[in-house]
Amino acid sequence: MNDLELLKQYEPVLRFAKSERFFPMAVEPYLKRCMLFPSGPHGAGELFSHLNEPLIDKIGRLEGHEYFLRFVNKPLNDFDAWIWWGVSSVVGAAAAWFFLGAVGLEIAVFVSLSVALILFMLASPIRLRIIPALLVVIVFLALGIAPIWFFLRPSEYLSVAVEYLILFPIYLIALFLLLMRVSKFVIEKVLPEGPGLIMDMLSQATEKIARESYFEYADILKENPQPVYYGRVLREEGEKGQRWTILQYHFFYAFNDWRLAANGMNHHEGDWEMTAVYLRNEKPYAVLMSQHGAGNIEKWDAVLKALDQDDKATTHPIIYAALGSHANYSKPEVIRSPSMYKTGRLQRFLFWFDGLIHYLFLLFNPNQQARQIALEEMRMNQIKLFDEHAFDEVRDEMDHYIVRLPMEIASGDGFRVGYQGTFAREPRIRSADYLKAIMSERVKTYPPVKEWKRILLNSEPSWVQYKGLWGVKSWLSEESGPPGPKWDRLRKGEAEVKERVRWEKPLDWLAELESNKH
Repeated sequence: MNDLELLKQYEPVLRFAKSERFFPMAVEPYLKRCMLFPSGPHGAGELFSHLNEPLIDKIGRLEGHEYFLRFVNKPLNDFDAWIWWGVSSVVGAAAAWFFLGAVGLEIAVFVSLSVALILFMLASPIRLRIIPALLVVIVFLALGIAPIWFFLRPSEYLSVAVEYLILFPIYLIALFLLLMRVSKFVIEKVLPEGPGLIMDMLSQATEKIARESYFEYADILKENPQPVYYGRVLREEGEKGQRWTILQYHFFYAFNDWRLAANGMNHHEGDWEMTAVYLRNEKPYAVLMSQHGAGNIEKWDAVLKALDQDDKATTHPIIYAALGSHANYSKPEVIRSPSMYKTGRLQRFLFWFDGLIHYLFLLFNPNQQARQIALEEMRMNQIKLFDEHAFDEVRDEMDHYIVRLPMEIASGDGFRVGYQGTFAREPRIRSADYLKAIMSERVKTYPPVKEWKRILLNSEPSWVQYKGLWGVKSWLSEESGPPGPKWDRLRKGEAEVKERVRWEKPLDWLAELESNKH
């Protein structure tokens, strides 16, 4: 059995969340749309000597690491649109003044400002969905504050007693209820966008870049309709003489939109993930999966496997790719913030504070069902409001977790790539149970082909040697594009990047994950 046949025998099935927008693809179409930039003086000097070479050849010849690729190269601010707006505004204002006088001028100015707001929303690098929410908050506040002038002026028709003993208390009660609604709206609709808005402004991978990347990828699918994995076969001998065969499946994605897709941590152009099947003495032993940091391991017998037409288990492990981040998991699950990373005190406080605020709004909500949920939670679990995990599992009236900080959603309820067989019984969960409709129902484009295209990496094409980043370099390291499948990120204090452990020493990676598992 040759290497490609061996890879095909154990190739994984990837299950994605329903609203996933990016799927494993070939790197060549990505590189054709990319531009290469230096990120340091050595990179600029070396790049100058390769100016006339095609990008796909050029990156394989570069020896240093001071480079990054930019996938979205279109100007994000349409200057022509602003010119048309300026000219139209002047002409419209002049015509309105000529035909309708001052009233026409006011109408023209209002229309002009409305068009300017729409253009700003479309061109702005900040989160598009936060702007309408802020406008609603402004309207609500205006409705709440505007009647104040009534009580600051003496009335000719109402007595002081009626105005201040009857109308004023009614107004205060109405104002209090209105402000409660506004506060609830701010906490539920505006504040959750705050961290993402700040990260967008600090990074080079904003919501607009994420959307433009999706359009670019959807266009690529027209000519490259088949999902791709890059397979690599290694044969090693263990310390005790075992014969190991390592089958690595490398997946490349055009974009990681975890923050936009699921209120996750980061955004970045380019994304490399991997799943590996380890055979010991020619028998499957374990499946190793990339998951943000070190990764994870599952023994072969514990891994879910695709079923054939006779409902018998095959040798194809089922892997669940998390929404946006594409981290690989061995079963459908939702991993929430406390379990995702070893968070510090500030992160734990924010998680608790987010839960406390939402719980109090359940408790004081005019909605009877919401109050009953909060009271029942208090009765059943005897909530201690200052316990760190007091609100971890509390759900609101829509059956959503009240704590809405980042989640990994590896639900498997969307597109499925790989061996088809009989998959109706494969476990999955509903990602819509954890996401707002704006996320769970967003537009996406699935690859027309569901079977894998296999490309062998053992000969190492030239782009494998590229040590730079596969996306834009950001001020924030986690917002920068990743290095390629062979190379690790540049560590602090190091002058050169090193090969990834899972690439250079796959048995060391196995030993590390087994040690962490225990």
